[in-house]
Amino acid sequence: MEKLQLGPEILQRENPRLIYARLSGFGQSGRFSKTAGHDINFLALSGVLSKIGGSGENPYAPLNLLADFGGGALICTLGILMALFERTRSGKGQVIDANMVEGTAYLSSFLWHSLQMGLWENPRGQNLLDGGAPFYTTYRTADGGFMAVGALEPQFYKLLIKALIADPRRKRIWAITITMIGVVFFDFAADFIDGPIKAYLFDVCSYEDKERGLHYHAFFTGFGGALGYLLGAIDWAHLEIGRVLGSEFQVMFFFSALVLTLCFIIHLCSIPEAPLRDVTKDIPPQQAPQDFLLSSDKMYQYGSIEKAKNGYVNPELALQGEKTPNPSKQISKTMTMTSLLRVLMNMPSHYLCLCISHFIGWTAFLSNMLFFTDFMGQIVYHGDPYSAHNSTEFLIYERGVEVGCWGLCINSVFSSLYSYFQKPLVSYIGLKGLYFTGYLLFGLGTGFIGLFPNVYSTLALCTMFGVMSSTLYTVPFNLIAKYHREEQEKRQQARGGSLDSGERGQGLDCAVLTCMVQLAQILVGGGLGFLVNKAGSVIVVITASALALIGCCFVALFVRYVD
Repeated sequence: MEKLQLGPEILQRENPRLIYARLSGFGQSGRFSKTAGHDINFLALSGVLSKIGGSGENPYAPLNLLADFGGGALICTLGILMALFERTRSGKGQVIDANMVEGTAYLSSFLWHSLQMGLWENPRGQNLLDGGAPFYTTYRTADGGFMAVGALEPQFYKLLIKALIADPRRKRIWAITITMIGVVFFDFAADFIDGPIKAYLFDVCSYEDKERGLHYHAFFTGFGGALGYLLGAIDWAHLEIGRVLGSEFQVMFFFSALVLTLCFIIHLCSIPEAPLRDVTKDIPPQQAPQDFLLSSDKMYQYGSIEKAKNGYVNPELALQGEKTPNPSKQISKTMTMTSLLRVLMNMPSHYLCLCISHFIGWTAFLSNMLFFTDFMGQIVYHGDPYSAHNSTEFLIYERGVEVGCWGLCINSVFSSLYSYFQKPLVSYIGLKGLYFTGYLLFGLGTGFIGLFPNVYSTLALCTMFGVMSSTLYTVPFNLIAKYHREEQEKRQQARGGSLDSGERGQGLDCAVLTCMVQLAQILVGGGLGFLVNKAGSVIVVITASALALIGCCFVALFVRYVD
């Protein structure tokens, strides 16, 4: 029209109420303003074309409906209607300048907003509304046609499942039952293996090796936890392994089974224990007959075990190096439930105080850790886990849970690092300083998280969780080792160097200390879950902070430390 000298300036001088609309492909200005194009070109430049298509397929244009008619004609018509409304108020005409690229981009505003919010982050064809959800897509029918399924709302999804499955309630009950049994067995095995590991460590290692072994145990616990939380933080759905295995849950279970299998094989192939040899046969002339021998044909040298000579080695005790008496002269004592309860009831006061402090520490730690991802999703990200699964609030909550997994990963990594630096730290501040510092930093960290629930500050303060984790795995068991070492020295001085095998064992005390973890889990699972439902997740971090600060006082005032 401008080429015919009929532009808006000229025509509106003749009629000021004139509404002048012009529609182009790329706009009136810019490097593409003089370029010809079609619907698919306008879609490509607006960015919308990259989001249309199936997973693993090339993008395709939905006929010429979106850019030509939607982003072009529809937006131009909308502008004319708005100009008519304005003219009724001011009496003046308007110039409408619409183009298909900008109009299409405007129509896709919801998509770009969802991308910025993290609600549409999977590749093309793997999101909720682009065919990635099995309840919002098309299916080929038996007669060669297609059926469109759109069951986004929970009530419609239930109707879909009811039509596909004869008795969905029975299937759901079986799924819940199998899951509960699996979780119970898995949790039982994972938790109760910790006590025997420490008991075995205390039985076969010298005092120095016990301390080193506890630090290694805490280091690898943090390292393994970091790998586990990392698996939960990664969104496997848009990766190839997620598509092959079916879902992100299958990926996590696959890696868990792989790690378990590898560690089991390594354990079976590790350094074997030295078998006992019959003392009545093939006794070296320098060996006293009252001492039993360990076969050392393939004896490995480690820690306090002396280097094998002449094919035999004497097992040495950690303190005085006394030879173990002949087993035939020892009296075997059977542990019964009565004797076990008697030992527990007669526990010395300093052991009891250590167990109480360990119980307080684990209660505080579990109060925070078991509900941390829920806290991130609800309080920090303001999501809603109870809303519909296709709602914005639920997707925001899931995003918060993923970020919470990254926070737990930070906790585990820092736990490993702190375990590495504990040995030089203990020479400066001692076990009391380490114990008190772990509880104090955890209490302050959880308190600040509860007061200032910000994403970045919360992730930074997750390092304090790592300090607490490392402290709980090392310091109490170091104190157990020191208590027993002190008692052994006193008994040897009182009895002329002989040891009574009937005294309480380190393995039993390690087991009692480990039981505090299970008691804390029972208390947290039974009591804190009720508080969370009543008051929300924020009560968790406040409770954890308060318990940790109480633990600080208890550790400083009641736990006995041995120099």
